[in-house]
Amino acid sequence: MTTLSFFKNSKACQVTLHASSLQVVYQKKNNKLVTVDISYVYLLAVEGRYNNGAHSVNVHYVKPVVNRRLRVETLTVHSDLDQCNMLVTALQGELAATDKPKKLAVIINPNSGKKQAEKVFHNKVAPLFKLCGIETHVVVTKAPKKARDVLQTLDLSEIEGLVTVGGDGLYCEVLNGVILRTQKDNGVNVNDPDSKVVRSRLPIGIIPAGTGDMVVQYLHGTRDVMTAALKIVLGATMPTNAVSVHQGGELSAYAGLVLGFGLQGDMMADCERFRWMGHSRYNVIPISTVLSRRSLDVEVEYEDETTMETKKTSDAMFSVDTYVVSKEQRGDKLQHVFGTDTLKVYMTSKCSLGKHVQQLTKLKENEASAFDFDFVQEKRVQGYTVRLPNEPVVMEGGKRVLRGKYNINCDGEVLKITHPEYHVRLHHHALRVFGEAIV
Repeated sequence: MTTLSFFKNSKACQVTLHASSLQVVYQKKNNKLVTVDISYVYLLAVEGRYNNGAHSVNVHYVKPVVNRRLRVETLTVHSDLDQCNMLVTALQGELAATDKPKKLAVIINPNSGKKQAEKVFHNKVAPLFKLCGIETHVVVTKAPKKARDVLQTLDLSEIEGLVTVGGDGLYCEVLNGVILRTQKDNGVNVNDPDSKVVRSRLPIGIIPAGTGDMVVQYLHGTRDVMTAALKIVLGATMPTNAVSVHQGGELSAYAGLVLGFGLQGDMMADCERFRWMGHSRYNVIPISTVLSRRSLDVEVEYEDETTMETKKTSDAMFSVDTYVVSKEQRGDKLQHVFGTDTLKVYMTSKCSLGKHVQQLTKLKENEASAFDFDFVQEKRVQGYTVRLPNEPVVMEGGKRVLRGKYNINCDGEVLKITHPEYHVRLHHHALRVFGEAIV
């Protein structure tokens, strides 16, 4: 423990360097004694200043405020050169000892949401990164899936993390890109549905600039830009899962948020046809899709988590859904949890329209009873196979291909199912994201 003598607002203050925090005690103008404790974990930057013959130190740190948000706070104290140098040297040493990132690749989708992503980054995020001494390599995407493709050739040798500035779609593109790149670098055949994914060393941070920004809200409990940026700067990460989808002997995609076959997939496909409506289509079009819902004869094969036996469920179903960021019951609500040990697959069989709408409404509101309907089966698995045994097929290139149109909502994008069976597999802790679990 080291105690230094400073002044704040022309009044003497005591600055004490503890093992894990900085404590500053000073008097306000009304002589009220104030104590500020700054954990080194929340320390962002320290600057020594010399102005008009006076020496000072600016200590920048993170301060939690309301509704899970974070803000930058700056504490300024004055003293002679020796005391200032001692404080700056000590705090710079604490900063150097942390795992906070120093080199990041930033990928911006200028077309996300209200098309403000570049402005959000340059006006709000870049100044913070500069303050904290973070170097950035910025890539602005010009077309769909460009982010995924860029990551296949980008020099990642000195990069300590990836940052997306956009919506959920960009996050999922980068997730696919970094997983594919990691497998390529490690010689993994991604088209083999039994191959195990090598975990990526690069965490992903998300700056919200999209329409829904659901992933960042699941992560931080808020879509506040500064909070998201500070979570990246602080450097704490947590693991998250991915699932692979294979059909016809090839990888179709990785998903990091949701896989919804049937009704969810049809909703997304219908919304794509009405892109001219803008975001309002997501409020209008799904109603029409539900009213014209279609059921399919589906067989789901999975390995029972308890007995390790292979089991099958066959029925006329409206949907087969998986939430990669799992929905777990917490009280009377469903909470989104990253990195769970198993995958949940929900099979919704034929039911009355009224009951189905009731169930979907509860799901939209994240009510814990959303899956407590007799027409919804829930299974915990490591993977599963979906087959469409009675749908018409044709032969193409020696393979059986579906004649009709069948869709999966894969992280908000439409994934076409073209083969009469597809395979889903959990890849536990495939990568990490900047942030901490919400308790």
